[in-house]
Amino acid sequence: MNRSTISPAWISRPSNAAAALFLLSYPTVTLVVHGGASALQLAATFFSLVALALPDNSDTPGVDRITIATCVALAGPLAATLISELWYGNLVFSLLDAPSRFVAAVPILLAMRRVPAKILRWSDLSFATGAIASCLVLLITQRAEDDRLAGPFLDAIHFGDIALVLGALSALSLNWWRKDAVPVRLVKIVGLLAGLYASALTGTRGGWLAIPAIALIVYLRKKKSAGRRVLIPLAVFAAIVVVGASSAAVRDRVLLVWSDLVQYSHGYKDTSTGVRLQLYEAALMLMRDHLVFGVGPNGFADSMHALASAGRLTPLAAAFGRGETHNQMLFYAANYGLIGGLAGIALHLVPCLMFAKYLRASTSQVRGAALMGLTFVVSFWIFGLSVETFDLKMVASFYAAVIGILGGIATSPAVAPAAERGTNPSISGTQSSCSAS
Repeated sequence: MNRSTISPAWISRPSNAAAALFLLSYPTVTLVVHGGASALQLAATFFSLVALALPDNSDTPGVDRITIATCVALAGPLAATLISELWYGNLVFSLLDAPSRFVAAVPILLAMRRVPAKILRWSDLSFATGAIASCLVLLITQRAEDDRLAGPFLDAIHFGDIALVLGALSALSLNWWRKDAVPVRLVKIVGLLAGLYASALTGTRGGWLAIPAIALIVYLRKKKSAGRRVLIPLAVFAAIVVVGASSAAVRDRVLLVWSDLVQYSHGYKDTSTGVRLQLYEAALMLMRDHLVFGVGPNGFADSMHALASAGRLTPLAAAFGRGETHNQMLFYAANYGLIGGLAGIALHLVPCLMFAKYLRASTSQVRGAALMGLTFVVSFWIFGLSVETFDLKMVASFYAAVIGILGGIATSPAVAPAAERGTNPSISGTQSSCSAS
């Protein structure tokens, strides 16, 4: 029997239903269900592998070079970690878990390219519902962490960062698949405000640096539309002002950064900002001394005692450094050397290039997915400047899965016309009907 003729409905229908459920629920499950981000991503990876193993009767065109490069970049951190561990003869399997989540997103991205456009549209409200859920979770659980709120199973920094980016994606999803009805617009606007407010409640200062970057991306992208070019950044700015003005904690934490820097310049380094600056200096020093392969698995943490004894760090900074570097790029570079640093850069840069390419697409759905994807990756890169973003497996899973989702939609032949992809024109009629639906 010819395998290409095997396409039973009892396989395609449940798989489409599972894809729709995954697209709609993943952001919300990430923040509401303990372990949900990892479990749902791994389940999606398994079913994606099954789908990719089955014959494809849709004449899906081949993957372009930048998408292939993105898949390779997602494997970079795992390869860098493994190479460094093998060089030092110290295999720490627990350190391979988080970077393996990036690799697990590759089948998701490729399988999404086979999903019908009507199923991909289930992603439309997913970011808004996730952002609203983030705010509700904080207000309901009221779990305090120091002087701020945190998620029920996630620290304040990571929770606030995810809430913030979900709020931004909620706003960017306006009129994504179609002209939204008024109730849908309201839900997405509420999602923006909920994400911002949840971030404010967590007091996550480092994440707020992403806000002007998001506004700049949108401003540059909407330069052909004078009204939207001005309106969207102003709306984001107004929302920030409203949230900030209503929260004394936000104002206090912003002013605290300046106070920390003044104290650091006068020799007092044991502040929140001062500890981070000390750890950054230590990471750069270790990277310089162990350029190619880094100091090895857990090498940065293991170096803290010696650095403190030598007077390179205060005891408080060394204690924090045994937990994390507080910078994702420096974590890769210090522990895994130049190989790790390049892998960390590629993990963010290459997906950005993929999404930037599809910003020029003629189909609004593709451009929308590309804009959200670019915003998402840039935001996470900024988050990683002040915190070790992927020290938690669930955050690595979330980052990877969302790239898989938005990357799959942006490169989907069911969404983009064949003409602009330079692929087989025989399928353009089907794609045009999907895009117009």
